[in-house]
Amino acid sequence: MKTNSVISSMVAVCAAAACLFAFAPAASAASVQETVTSTKSFPAYTQVRKDFAAEATSTDVADDASWGDVESLNVPQTKSQAEKDAEAQKKAQEEAAQKAAEQARSQSQSDAAASRNNSRSALSYSDSEATASAGAAASIDRAYSLIGGSMDCTALVTKALAARGINFHGWPEEYVNVPGGYVVTDGSLQPGDILIYKYTNGANGGLHYDHVALYVGGGKAIHGGWNGSNVALAGILASKLTTVVRIP
Repeated sequence: MKTNSVISSMVAVCAAAACLFAFAPAASAASVQETVTSTKSFPAYTQVRKDFAAEATSTDVADDASWGDVESLNVPQTKSQAEKDAEAQKKAQEEAAQKAAEQARSQSQSDAAASRNNSRSALSYSDSEATASAGAAASIDRAYSLIGGSMDCTALVTKALAARGINFHGWPEEYVNVPGGYVVTDGSLQPGDILIYKYTNGANGGLHYDHVALYVGGGKAIHGGWNGSNVALAGILASKLTTVVRIP
């Protein structure tokens, strides 16, 4: 009886083993089938590889290529003490030359003023036909101070009259109407007289009464607008002189 039980157990074990081996391949095949169907396929690509070694060894450059020389750098330049001393000396020389030029110019102006004074002394009132009045002397002094200046003839006479307190300005022929003045008819001349000219052939204006001047004595008069519009001491132009106006 016991023997039969053992045999039955062994038969059962063998049957179970046979079932296990029978189902195992099927399960394995099913598992493999699932794995294959879930695999994804990626597209193929081609990678181009550069020859980095060859590029690294390329050193060809142009013969005239600039690599940033020291001369091209923007570096503040410092000066040596000798250079600074030379510049200071040059500046001092330039300033001295400028000062000397200014002194020379000032001396030239002083010399010109002295020359005018000497000319005025040479043409003193005592050398003229009569002694000048105080008013005439003031006009003459003012006219002498304007020699070399740039102005026309009427401006010169107007400024000379203003020095004696007379305010008047007009065309040359209108100076016969200077306040307090009168026309001289005897042909005499006195320092301070106003000389009016006619037909000077355009030398100092138009073709009518075109010029006026101030007589200073000694056969000389001071003319405005003379030789390039400069005030000058010259003769009386007797051939063109038309009218003499005197202010007592």
